[in-house]
Amino acid sequence: MLLSTSLGFTPEQAQPHDEPTMISTQLQITGSTQGIVKFRLFTDKALQYANGDRVYPEGVRVEFLEDDKTVAAIGRANAVYFFAEKNVYEFRGDVELKSLREEKQLNTEELHWNPETETIHTEKFIRIETEDQVLTGEGLSAHQDLSDYYIAKPQGLSNINAIK
Repeated sequence: MLLSTSLGFTPEQAQPHDEPTMISTQLQITGSTQGIVKFRLFTDKALQYANGDRVYPEGVRVEFLEDDKTVAAIGRANAVYFFAEKNVYEFRGDVELKSLREEKQLNTEELHWNPETETIHTEKFIRIETEDQVLTGEGLSAHQDLSDYYIAKPQGLSNINAIK
């Protein structure tokens, strides 16, 4: 399941009665499937709300793991919103995702991640840099480790070796 629109919750939109029910600091969240750790999320601060939604206002670092526990990709963002009902994370602000296996890096301003399907999606401008190319465009659907991706509106392709 890929999301195609912004989910829209921000602290600025919270009502006075929407105060966090819990505030945590120096947090590590581990996600697993059938006992196999699939991701680790690290943050300095988390705000949890009564409906299960969470806000990570100071950003996160996330590691996506292979079944053998090696880190396949790492990501970060300035702020992250978790929507419990849909089990989706929305990364915002200076989003970066690096595939360690294939030496690819994705940069964008907003990214939706579904840990169940292990997919990411955005409709925003993207930049993907590989060892020898830079791809740009708008909109992206991809596997969370960037092993497979689709750019909805490709805009440019540059050969890095030609630039050097």
